[in-house]
Amino acid sequence: MTDPTTPRPSEEPTDQPAREPYPPPQDSPAVAAVPTPEGTVPQADTALGAPAAPRRSHVRTWAVGGLALVIALAAGVVIGATAGDGNDSAARLNSSTSPAASSAAPTTAAPSSAAPTTTAPTSAAPTKTTPPPKPKPPSYKTLSERQWKLIAKNPDAYVGRTYVVFGRVTQFDAATGVDTFRANVAHRRMADEYDYETNTLLTGSAADLDDLVEDDIFRANVTVLSAFSYDTQIGGETTVPLLQVDSIKVL
Repeated sequence: MTDPTTPRPSEEPTDQPAREPYPPPQDSPAVAAVPTPEGTVPQADTALGAPAAPRRSHVRTWAVGGLALVIALAAGVVIGATAGDGNDSAARLNSSTSPAASSAAPTTAAPSSAAPTTTAPTSAAPTKTTPPPKPKPPSYKTLSERQWKLIAKNPDAYVGRTYVVFGRVTQFDAATGVDTFRANVAHRRMADEYDYETNTLLTGSAADLDDLVEDDIFRANVTVLSAFSYDTQIGGETTVPLLQVDSIKVL
């Protein structure tokens, strides 16, 4: 039985130089997985005898690009976070340094120490209301014979005027009443009772005329009222002066 460890004799001619064996294969270093946009691609082992430089160069390019992309994204996130922190810090700074509305205590008005002023009562005496002046008593004018004749002629032209007259009562009975009588009147007191000529109607207060009777001679202060017409006993009509008796005295 032949020993397998025993080298077999070469059948080749011995005059040819012997071939050098290939160098033993070296284990290729494992290549780490490189992140790619499509996912992680494992690096395949390089076959013996094949050129590996181009394969390694392409993988390195992708690795460097991915690493740069990751660094750029990380830098963007860091810058954004820093800007956000800066804005928050500025806002906190503004709120902390805002006007005294947040930190100043509300001011309260100090109570006034001045005593309340009181109005002293006025010492002036109340003014007395002066009553309106009393109307002056009318002035009664004495008449001449001519003046009396003018009044007797047109009493309406002298309404409201006041005079002094004299006369004799000719009628003062139930027909005339207690406040009206007829008399013959003149401008002055006559020597004879028949010298009073002007027929006149006089009216006044019954109390003032209570003591007056027919045929009395009187002196009277009168006010001219108007002309007055009345029916006579014989069926006619006559118009006479109407005088108001303000005061009367029997003579």
